[in-house]
Amino acid sequence: MNEAAKKKLLQMIPHALYVLTAETDGKVAAATVSWVTQTSFKPPLIALGVKVDTHTFAVLNLSRTFVLNYLGDNQKDIAQKFFKHVEPEGNTLAGETFELSPQLKLPVFPNMAGYLECKVLEVAAHGDHATVVAEVLEAELGSADGPLKLESTGWSYGG
Repeated sequence: MNEAAKKKLLQMIPHALYVLTAETDGKVAAATVSWVTQTSFKPPLIALGVKVDTHTFAVLNLSRTFVLNYLGDNQKDIAQKFFKHVEPEGNTLAGETFELSPQLKLPVFPNMAGYLECKVLEVAAHGDHATVVAEVLEAELGSADGPLKLESTGWSYGG
């Protein structure tokens, strides 16, 4: 295989950046994710890739619910805060104030572009990331303009 071409082409797939939140048994997860796509209109389904050797995947896999918070186009600094594990401090995560979502009671960030509340339908763990298929239960727009596109950050993830 032409490794250089593979890497370049896979990195050309457009992605936005999100902060995924989940909770189970008092354990909270919050992480920046980028591999997300819509997969169905009826019911509304999305699929996302989550690294399997992470605290986030462990919590998500047990909870079977999550919130996908959409980062605004000027929130690169916030995305960076969630590259590593963070613990809640009161009503903040990584210094970002959150509220609880209406249905699932998971952290949502009102200063971001919006969020989706989701229920996991299937997890396919092949490779270093699992593919998570989830149904969208609720959606709300936030105050920021979005999305934050990976290509605009100067970062790359993929290949």
